[in-house]
Amino acid sequence: MASWLRSSARRSFTLSGCAAARRSRKASSARSSGSDRRVRKGWYGFESPATGGGPLMIISRTPFRISFFGGGTDFLDFYREHGGAVLATTINQYSYISVHRLSPFFKYRFKASYAKTECVKHPREFEHPLIRESFLLLKIREGIELSHVADLPARTGLGTSSSFTVGLLHALHTYLGHTVTAEDLAREAIHIERERVADSGGHQDQYAAAYGGLLRLNFSGNQNVKVIRLSISAERLLDLQSRLLMFYTGLEQSAEEILKEQTKRVSRNNACLREMHKMVDEAERILTGTGDLKSFGDLLHESWLKKRSLAKGITNDMVDEAYTAARDAGARGGKLLGAGGRGFLLIYAESHCHAAIREKLKSLLEVTLGFSNEGSQIIFRTAE
Repeated sequence: MASWLRSSARRSFTLSGCAAARRSRKASSARSSGSDRRVRKGWYGFESPATGGGPLMIISRTPFRISFFGGGTDFLDFYREHGGAVLATTINQYSYISVHRLSPFFKYRFKASYAKTECVKHPREFEHPLIRESFLLLKIREGIELSHVADLPARTGLGTSSSFTVGLLHALHTYLGHTVTAEDLAREAIHIERERVADSGGHQDQYAAAYGGLLRLNFSGNQNVKVIRLSISAERLLDLQSRLLMFYTGLEQSAEEILKEQTKRVSRNNACLREMHKMVDEAERILTGTGDLKSFGDLLHESWLKKRSLAKGITNDMVDEAYTAARDAGARGGKLLGAGGRGFLLIYAESHCHAAIREKLKSLLEVTLGFSNEGSQIIFRTAE
């Protein structure tokens, strides 16, 4: 994932900082205030108004995810031939996108604020590839300003890029008056990330962000995805949640090279990936059963040992030391979330071991973990 996705947690929605961008561009003529209502077709045939219309502001909220089992089997090159499956859940940490109609008094027509601020006259001028391609895909023509904030940093193994894309698409579609499903959002996000931007990676993050909840995702053929919402009691879900700890390693480096290598090594990793696929079946049996959840932690440990072999850079000395320390303090299992190399370390342990684990990992920032059962939502909307 590229550097443009770097974001500070809980930045305000203040939209500023375009003066320098304006000075660097030639002055443009005043925009016409005519009533042109021509339309153009978007990705799914939705109509995009040429000017005017739409609500004053839309805000979307899209969850991040943690992936328990099956990561790597969601790569198209693997599951097209062998099938794939992932067990994941969304959490109560979110990406927020606001989309606001831009008034006609500015020399730019489009504005985007994330880790930096961009002011442009046409969407194709955006440096941020996901913003650029989303605007171009939906053929956005009227002036819009958007802002992004997040509860947690980007590039930390929580599917933040896909949450951003799904949330952006959701906000833009809603602004344009389109009705979209979770399936629409997931497929559009995959199209943008994997085809238009050509980022490496699988297809689980987009579906998790769009649908939300504790999910089993089955992958087959040419991008055939079946979404299964696991049916377990609220008490058992809380029991699982209470045994999980999540620590921030402080490393925020791009996983793009790891993902590229993992993609190249799909054929070499076939045997390992097939075993990881089977672990999804076992994990589902554990969660939907009535036995003790301890075996879920043991399976996490086994899966992490296999994941380490998929590509260079998935782990490092710092991560290994932290994981070993947690195991020495009583953890049954865990994993580094995401492609690897950086981000959040997930630990599974019985509650009586938590204090000892926290003491061992006191140099790391702990994030209180809670599950979320909702996918991308529109949480604010104002009309004229």
